[in-house]
Amino acid sequence: MSTTLSTRVAADLHQHLTEVCAVAGLPADNAVLIKYTMNAVYRIGSYVVRLNHGEHARRLAQTTTAAVLTLTRKGVPLIEPATDLTDKPICTGNWVATVWKYVPTVDADPLPIDLAVPLRALHAINDLGIPLPTWDPINKFRRRISNAAAHTGHVAAEIDQWARTELSMPATRLIDILYGWCDDLHTELANIDWHLPPGPTHGDAHTGNLLLRQHPRRPSPDPTALICDPDGLCNGPREWDLLPTAHGTTRFGRPRADYDTFAAAYGFDLLTWTGWPTLRRLREVQVVTSVIDTFPGRPALATQLALRLRSLLNEDTTAIWTRYT
Repeated sequence: MSTTLSTRVAADLHQHLTEVCAVAGLPADNAVLIKYTMNAVYRIGSYVVRLNHGEHARRLAQTTTAAVLTLTRKGVPLIEPATDLTDKPICTGNWVATVWKYVPTVDADPLPIDLAVPLRALHAINDLGIPLPTWDPINKFRRRISNAAAHTGHVAAEIDQWARTELSMPATRLIDILYGWCDDLHTELANIDWHLPPGPTHGDAHTGNLLLRQHPRRPSPDPTALICDPDGLCNGPREWDLLPTAHGTTRFGRPRADYDTFAAAYGFDLLTWTGWPTLRRLREVQVVTSVIDTFPGRPALATQLALRLRSLLNEDTTAIWTRYT
């Protein structure tokens, strides 16, 4: 996956990556940027470094690493921390990094059905035995909106110019609209009748967060698929982990047959559930607010974010979105 960054953003990330690598004993000059959505993810030889910033990210990294170590010991197919280097996050200034084992993958895109086995394994655990954050998506959305509103200087100017050009409104108006969507969803979530029992939940379970360690066997679920990007681990409704796959077929143009195969393998069809319309709106607000505070200096991401926001503002449910790069 290619990730386009401005010179300013690339230089800033490289500075912090160099500091992290000095602590971990890794060669920063060999780092290859794999992707940058919320975390900047680098491969360095047989390791993967995930870099983020802010106090919330620091607290989250501590919880995530401990939870993943516990889950992998229980047999849940997740990526593993690089405990041979460190079993704790590395902090430098306001930045935090976690280091993971690199997993060689096959040249094949994961399918929705490949999520079924990992999610069933995770959802079979009712009590992890260690504290997990409580599922609270609305406050996460609000925090990112607040971060966007707090930008000053050239970053704030870039956000405002983008909003005026792409959305025909000032950034302040967009911020107000996003907060309003959060308020509406907070009310709707309070009235959902959940179908599945709550418990440990991945938080961002889509095929882009799957690694296939060997060639998939179709049509059966691939037991060698690993879930990565565990920052969203929490105690919450298991329907949340089924949502990205359902949303993929309604918004990202994935074949309905792929979703139906996944739903049959997992054992529950989210699209037939009464809470689906609310969760769909929740997912769509999630994927626009997830980068609303970090898109400046990332032109490809800014273009896709604008497309998504225009479709929501215009109540266009037919627009097809593509993954952030």
